[in-house]
Amino acid sequence: MLEAVPVIITVIFSFVVKNVFGSTGDRSQMFYSCVKDCVEKNCSDSAQDFQLSLPLRLMQWTCSDECKYMCMWPTVNWFVEAEIGVQQFYGKWPFIRVLGIQEPAAALFSVLNLVGHVLMLRKFRKEVNPNAPFYVITHIFCLICCHAWFWSTLFHIRDVRFTEIMDYLGAFSMVSFSVYHFIIRLTTLRRYSSLYSLSSGIAIGFYFIYHSYTTFFVKMDYGYNMLINIAFGAINILGWSIWCLKFYKQRPYVKQCATFIALVAFTTLFEVLDFPPLFWVFDAHALWHLSTAPLAILWYKFLIDDCRYLEGLKMDLEKLA
Repeated sequence: MLEAVPVIITVIFSFVVKNVFGSTGDRSQMFYSCVKDCVEKNCSDSAQDFQLSLPLRLMQWTCSDECKYMCMWPTVNWFVEAEIGVQQFYGKWPFIRVLGIQEPAAALFSVLNLVGHVLMLRKFRKEVNPNAPFYVITHIFCLICCHAWFWSTLFHIRDVRFTEIMDYLGAFSMVSFSVYHFIIRLTTLRRYSSLYSLSSGIAIGFYFIYHSYTTFFVKMDYGYNMLINIAFGAINILGWSIWCLKFYKQRPYVKQCATFIALVAFTTLFEVLDFPPLFWVFDAHALWHLSTAPLAILWYKFLIDDCRYLEGLKMDLEKLA
């Protein structure tokens, strides 16, 4: 199963390069004219009849945002009747709002991912000795993942510039820390392991700070952001895949890591199989979040067994010292 991982990464990479900027719905003349008329009629200072509901006001929806949402649906119907097919608007598929929530399914499934990390960390704390190697690192990993899924939830609830940037940076923090986790796992209990940990941590940390600064204060480059996430993700997946191939016969628990890595690669194909949302709620991205939620169970089970193995190895080395 691991042999298919490089092929999947290549497919995803080519897809993102091709599709990261596509959005035709909001550029259509029908949508533009509808929004223009709606704003002129309802969003001026003299307009009295256009009142947003309390949930929309709490979610920071504006009058112009409401015009775009209301004009989206007749434009969608026109595309469908013209047999053009459903088109995206501002880079997103059309979704039915629920209490002001833009993408209710993706928001809910992001919460499931967050809860999965919290529950599995509790299991990890019960079964692993606090003195075991990677005990602290696993806690940091969980914190970073929970932070990322928190912003993913907020972004899918309400897409504004700040939540969008935090969602992107949250995702990048997960994949970049995973690369760091892999590097220090390769070098743990070896000579100069602390030096490797420090140098790789500084390098990845400084790049993350640099990327965060440019994203916030220079330019939000969607294509570049997606490509570096894929690059770090590819390094992580390929690195762990090679590590698993090397050790799975010697350590049976390594099969959990191999299964996890393969499933991560396969579930990411949901991003390639992009399609209009089913029932205007469930799109491929939402289903991707749903598919990743149970994977946390598999990964933390591997971390529990790996920490136990490293603890035993550490004790053996201390006896020989």
